[in-house]
Amino acid sequence: MSKLHFIELKGNSRQRGQQHGRLLKSPIERAVEFYRWFFRHHLGLEPEALRQRAAAFIEPTQRVSPLLFDEYEGIAEGSGQTLEDILVLSGRYEITFETVALGDCSNLFVGPERSQSGNTLLGQSWDWRPEVMDFRAVFVARCDDVPDHIMVTECGQPGKYGLNEHGLGLVAAGLSCREKSSIGDQLFVVLGREILAQETLAQACEVMTESSPLATVNVLVADDRGQAVNFESAPGRIVRADLKPEQVYWHTNHCLHEDEPCTFENSRIRGRRWVQLTEQSSSVTPEAVQTWLADRSDGGNSICQHADPSQADAASWLQTLCSIVMDLGLQTLWVSDGPSSQSSYQEVGFKTHQVAEAT
Repeated sequence: MSKLHFIELKGNSRQRGQQHGRLLKSPIERAVEFYRWFFRHHLGLEPEALRQRAAAFIEPTQRVSPLLFDEYEGIAEGSGQTLEDILVLSGRYEITFETVALGDCSNLFVGPERSQSGNTLLGQSWDWRPEVMDFRAVFVARCDDVPDHIMVTECGQPGKYGLNEHGLGLVAAGLSCREKSSIGDQLFVVLGREILAQETLAQACEVMTESSPLATVNVLVADDRGQAVNFESAPGRIVRADLKPEQVYWHTNHCLHEDEPCTFENSRIRGRRWVQLTEQSSSVTPEAVQTWLADRSDGGNSICQHADPSQADAASWLQTLCSIVMDLGLQTLWVSDGPSSQSSYQEVGFKTHQVAEAT
């Protein structure tokens, strides 16, 4: 099993992208090769068709954040890949979702009135193809032009889940609805990074309401003051739910605030398990959230998912790639290298020494 890649990035957006591309050149190559195989094998899409789909995301990304687009160009330059091939890595959810509905991930909010420390906690189970174990990364970005941030992501993507220096944190999950498209044209990875380019929760929420996701997706954003908002980006509208400091709130892959059907029965099963785990919880610690994310109470329908070899030829073959716990007050996250029922958590913060630094 490949280990998580830990890197540190410095400078402006293009410089950080170039460093990302250079430091992770080999795993980015493996990511590009895997997704070429995946889309050909499961969707019948050849590389040129993928590039054409990815090219459609160029203008929306530039519109939302010219700085983030600079970072994408830097990743392409540093890794020696085309910009379109790099954008395919960020658009893999939306491209796959055109044909195959995916059920993956759980996320969690623990308000400060329910946490032992009085800090806001977030949790994330990142579930996707086992092959992606080969190109996962954690990076600490020390930035000249946007807030410093820490992200857990796929190599070649500028970030998926994480937090920033202003105490904002972000987790997300796929959302099953009657249709596979939402109301916007943005990649949720792009929106996530733009959310963490903000200083306040109000600004972060404006990103979601003014630039909507293309695919149906759930996004949960919170701050270190105990404020949090869950967004269900459903067909035709975005449903906002403001969360309270006294809440412990979970979300899987079905709508909780919109009347939408869900084809993923295991999402509802995991939801019922989240209720059991959290309903009487108080004085919640990061260690408790780590234990919840490692739950294996119901095999294939557990919070922490193990790869089932009998499903290897299915497009939706899943396992937990990482479990993530964030303390927004401490500006620290803990991440497991693989299923958290089998792997210990590693601490990452802005003061944590990284194994590879930008040059």
